[in-house]
Amino acid sequence: MELFNFISIAFSFVYTAAALRLIGGLSSATNKESRYIVHLLFIVIQLISIITSFWGAWAFRDLEDWKLYKFLIVLIDGALYYFIATVLVPENPNEIKSWKDYYFKNKHKLYYAILAFLVYIQINAYVLTDQELFHPAQFFHLIGLIPIYFGLKSKNYKVHVAIAIYYLILVLTMMLTVASEPGWIDQL
Repeated sequence: MELFNFISIAFSFVYTAAALRLIGGLSSATNKESRYIVHLLFIVIQLISIITSFWGAWAFRDLEDWKLYKFLIVLIDGALYYFIATVLVPENPNEIKSWKDYYFKNKHKLYYAILAFLVYIQINAYVLTDQELFHPAQFFHLIGLIPIYFGLKSKNYKVHVAIAIYYLILVLTMMLTVASEPGWIDQL
């Protein structure tokens, strides 16, 4: 077994756990009586992000100088997705009476996790692909920082809808352009 195949087993488990957590909460989150569109959009955004991230991980197949720290950096990606999934979908999603109340109760965790993820992406690109920090190729991730401030500060429904739509457009644009090829990370 090649080293990349061995390593990809580990991060596949983490991505799968995050995706299953989100998918497992969809039934409850789409419940007509309790759903909150902003929360539902963030679940969809995370599912799309997990798919594109996994698709991009193919770029690591050519890494020859694998060390433990590089392996851990790769695992952080899925771990952050899993953390965000646990913020969006609690262990017992059927117990949530109002996803709107749940969202606003947990929005700080969500936005700080997104911030941590966007910082992680810069570090990942620097360590694993030798890309300079804040390289223009990281444009999609850098503009993702903008809504975090507003998301943390605002309790306004329209602001949060706008933020969710912004992130949805961002991940869809990324998925349909730069992230459409396997291993897209090394093409940046």
